[in-house]
Amino acid sequence: MYKLFLSATVLIILLSCSTDTVKKKVNKAGQIAGSVTGEFVEGASKSIEDAFNVQLEINGNLKAKGLEFGKCMVSDDSTGEDNLLTAYVIFNKDFNDTLIAKAFDDHSLEMGRAFLPVKGTENETRYLEFHFDKHTNIDSDSRLTIE
Repeated sequence: MYKLFLSATVLIILLSCSTDTVKKKVNKAGQIAGSVTGEFVEGASKSIEDAFNVQLEINGNLKAKGLEFGKCMVSDDSTGEDNLLTAYVIFNKDFNDTLIAKAFDDHSLEMGRAFLPVKGTENETRYLEFHFDKHTNIDSDSRLTIE
């Protein structure tokens, strides 16, 4: 669509202008097309980012154990499915336990679990990666929990 728009714009300019102003008009058309493309790419990437920045429900016991969660994202691992949950974790206390992440579909049916042994020390922060089965495809309307 972008190429068609740009080609049509250039053709109209070339047919309606004298040779002295063609270069100026082509440059202006290029600037407009570049601006539109930049805004489209920015908007599309923001929508994709919003779609896969997930809301995560954290079991209340984890907070009592000293864990706090920040940004969480869903992406694909090598299988090409959205089955990788990445969560930023803050250790407010020493921690050594196994975390369980669960994925639920839009009908609240469980569709996957990922287990992750985690050991951290007070004031440490890092990203944790929960790899779900290749059949688990986490969508923007999925619900995720960590316990």
